[in-house]
Amino acid sequence: MFQSKLLKYFLVAIPFFVSQLHAQIISQESFLELLKKNHPLFEKEALSVDIEREVQNSLLGTRDWQILSSVTLSRETPSIAFSGPERTDVISVNGGLQKQFWQTGGRLTTSFTSSRAEIDIAPVFGFPDGFYQNEFAITYSHPLLKNRKGFLDRLSHDLKEFDIDFTRIIALENQENFLTESAGKFFDWLFLTEQKKIFTGRLNLSEEELTNVRKKRNANLIDEVDVIRAEDAVLISRQNLMLASSQEKAVQAELAILSRNSNLYNLSPENTLYKVTTLAPLEHETAQLEETSRLLKSLQIRLKQFEFSQRGFEETEKPDLSVVAQLNLKSIDTAFGESMVLDKPDMVVGLQYSLPLGNRAAKSNVQRTDILIKQIAKQREEIGLELESAVTNVYIQLQELQKVLDLNREQIESAKRKTMEELKLYDQGRGQLTFVIQSRDNEQNAKLTYAGNALSYQKLLVRYRSLMDQLL
Repeated sequence: MFQSKLLKYFLVAIPFFVSQLHAQIISQESFLELLKKNHPLFEKEALSVDIEREVQNSLLGTRDWQILSSVTLSRETPSIAFSGPERTDVISVNGGLQKQFWQTGGRLTTSFTSSRAEIDIAPVFGFPDGFYQNEFAITYSHPLLKNRKGFLDRLSHDLKEFDIDFTRIIALENQENFLTESAGKFFDWLFLTEQKKIFTGRLNLSEEELTNVRKKRNANLIDEVDVIRAEDAVLISRQNLMLASSQEKAVQAELAILSRNSNLYNLSPENTLYKVTTLAPLEHETAQLEETSRLLKSLQIRLKQFEFSQRGFEETEKPDLSVVAQLNLKSIDTAFGESMVLDKPDMVVGLQYSLPLGNRAAKSNVQRTDILIKQIAKQREEIGLELESAVTNVYIQLQELQKVLDLNREQIESAKRKTMEELKLYDQGRGQLTFVIQSRDNEQNAKLTYAGNALSYQKLLVRYRSLMDQLL
């Protein structure tokens, strides 16, 4: 009888194993690659870096040549005119260029002004009643203290580089958080697939038991109540299988939509549910956080940004001392053509100095930034402790869960041996079917507990890798 049961088991199991051999599988790593390739979140997060880069590029506009132009028309009529003009009409056109030099902090301005003046004055011998005046001017100022080498000119642009680096890290962190959540859903899919497999095996055994019970009942070897018990066990197994199948299909559909890959409906997850990973010593892992943690890097970037900004505020505290050089070429004449001969030069070279009394705004900004730097340093220290404690927590749970999984395997083997013994007793007429069903249910529950603990282990491992920034 035992040989016939064994043969029947193989006949039931062979189609399942053959189907598994031909089934296409997908690993967790391949699924995550699909997400990175197809899900819009990854491109969206990458675009946030491009946005910050364009904001920085917009600050380059202060380096461009600036075109200056103006047209003015004026009329002056004095209230009392004893010997001066009764009225003066002037039209003036001005155009020029201006340029900031970021490497030196210098300012260059060039301009050309052309004017026509009409003077209404009592006749005076030799005094014209109208004339033209043209002037070309070039001015250059060079800072010696404040904004030396153009530090303040470049400050906003250079500070934006820290924002770009910070945004890039946050984008990676958001992507990894999404992958962490998605990897958990992948293991949910794998668990439900394994659960369905367990329920399928339990249903096969229930149906086999029902067939044997009916034969025994037909031979009047057992009571009708055993047939009812066997039928009830089949119904329960079918219900469990249908529930697991519906849940598995729902999660599979969710993952197919997230990855934008309809082929996922034809795939099965690679069975790594019970795979255990050997981790490096805890001291080694926590020591790596200082170098690998994105959160710590993001705070370090903010710290450097505030330190760089501090230099800017300290720069504004300096006196504004600049060398200024100016060259003017001008001419005035009653004829427009003659006025274009710029033969009257003027040249000025000098120093300009200014300093706000008290300079309280700059000093307050320096002190405030100094406090912010201390706060960021403490926040980084705080986050470092939280990360280390979280990693330690998950690491210990992973190590302890491995021991639990070992016990689960022993429990499954014990449940199997108990089932075999209960089945022997029942076949010999010395046991009850209720005990056989209970024993098989215990065996199924042991397998489900093993699968559930394995799921917890895999999700903890995903979280651990996320904390260590190893998932992306």
